[in-house]
Amino acid sequence: MLLAFFGIWRRPEGFKLDLLLKSPADYLVVAYLLWIIYTTGDYVSTAKAMIPFAGFYFASAIGLDSLKRMSTFLNCWVVGLIVVAIFGISTELGFELAPGSSSLTASFFGRLALNTWIYNNPNALGHGVVIILPLAYFWFVWKRGVLLRTLGFFGIAAGAYCVYLTQSKGAYLCGAAAATAGLLFRKARYVQVFLITVMMTAGIGALKLLPRMESLSAKEDGIEGRLMIWQLAYNAMQSTFSGEGWKRFEAWIETEQYGLIKKATHGSYVNVGADLGYPGLFLFVGILYACFRTVLQTRPAEDDLQAQRIQRALLTLVSGYAASAWMIDRAYHTDYFFIAGVCAAYHRVMSGRIASSSENSEEPVSAEVSDSAGAGGLTTGGDGGQTLVLAAESADVVPRDFSLSWRRLGLGDMTLIAVSFYAVVYCWHYLMTNFIQI
Repeated sequence: MLLAFFGIWRRPEGFKLDLLLKSPADYLVVAYLLWIIYTTGDYVSTAKAMIPFAGFYFASAIGLDSLKRMSTFLNCWVVGLIVVAIFGISTELGFELAPGSSSLTASFFGRLALNTWIYNNPNALGHGVVIILPLAYFWFVWKRGVLLRTLGFFGIAAGAYCVYLTQSKGAYLCGAAAATAGLLFRKARYVQVFLITVMMTAGIGALKLLPRMESLSAKEDGIEGRLMIWQLAYNAMQSTFSGEGWKRFEAWIETEQYGLIKKATHGSYVNVGADLGYPGLFLFVGILYACFRTVLQTRPAEDDLQAQRIQRALLTLVSGYAASAWMIDRAYHTDYFFIAGVCAAYHRVMSGRIASSSENSEEPVSAEVSDSAGAGGLTTGGDGGQTLVLAAESADVVPRDFSLSWRRLGLGDMTLIAVSFYAVVYCWHYLMTNFIQI
C-alpha cells in the first residue's frame, strides 16, 4: 500500500487532494469510515485502524487510472484465485502445497480447508474461490482466443472442484447468484426470462444434488445456531440504533456439548448492523449500491471489448460479494474496499471519457477503439482520410457512446439506497423468523 501511494505521488501527473472525491462511492466510503470512528469511540486508535481500509480503497480508486491498469489488477485477482484453487485441490490429489491442510481438512470431517490465515475453514475457502467460476469465464473465455480460453476453462474446473470439496452450501448459492447476474447482463428480455426460468427450476434442482444441499432447514444445527445469532444481532441494532462499535458485538450461545461458546455472526450485513447500527448498515449498503450503479449504467462502445470485459468482471465481483455477505463475515475484509475501489476507478475512467469526448467533439476525426493494449496511431482509410485508432486505455479522444454521466449522489440515489437498506433489514428479519425450506 505504501509503495502504491509512493507511485501515485511520483507519477508524472502528480497528486491533488481533489482526486480523493471524484466518484459518488468516494463520499460514501469517507462517511462510512468516519461513522466507524464516531460510533466506536477511542477516536485515535480507531482512526489508526481505519487507515489501511482508506489506503486500499483510495490506492485502487486513484492508482487504477486507465483500463490497462485495471486489466492488470484484475489479471492478478483472477490468477490469484486460480492459484488458491490449485493449492486447495492439491490436498485432495496427494501433493499438499499448503502443509497442514490435510489434518485441518480432517478436523472439519473431510470438508476441504487450507492451512492459511484467510482460508482456514471450508466456508472461507468456498466463498473465496467460488467467484472464479463466472469471473474466469468473462475474463478468459468470453470473446477470447484459444489459448486464453483454455486457461479459463482450466481455472473454472479447478475452482469448481475446489468449491465442491469444501461442501459449503453458502458458497454454492453465492456462485449461482454471481453467475446468474453475469449471464443476465445486457441480454435481450426474452433471454433473461428464459435464463431466470431455468435457474429457478433446473438450477435449484442441480443445487440440491451438491453435497449437504439436500435440504436447507432451520432445524439443522448449523442454520439454527446462525438464526439465533442473527436475532441477538438484530436486538443489539434495535436497542442501540448506532451500534455497539466496530468489532465490539459478541454473540454467545449455550450448547449442550460445549456450554457457553462465542460464535461469529455469519453474515456481513448482520455484523455491520450489530456493530455500527442503522447508519453504519445504511452506508455499507450504499457503497454496494454505488458499485452496482456504476457497473450497470456504464455503456462502453460495442467494439471496446476491454471496457466490456472489465465491466462484466466487476459485476460478478460485486454480485458475488453482495450474495456472500448474507452468509459469512467479510464486512471488514480488504476485498470489500478493493472491489469498491476498482469500481470507483472504473467510474473515474469512464466518466472522464465523456468529458474528453465533449472537449474533442469539434475535431473532424473519427475514433475507433481497439481491444489491444498498445499505443494508438493514425491509419489511412480507403478514401484517403485518416482515422485515429485508440488503445482502449487512452482517454484523449473517445466515441460518444461511452456514457457514464452520473457524477454525484442525488435525492434519487439516497432514496434507492434507503430502499435497498430497508430490503436488507426486512430480509434479515424475515429469514431469522420464517426460514423456508428449498
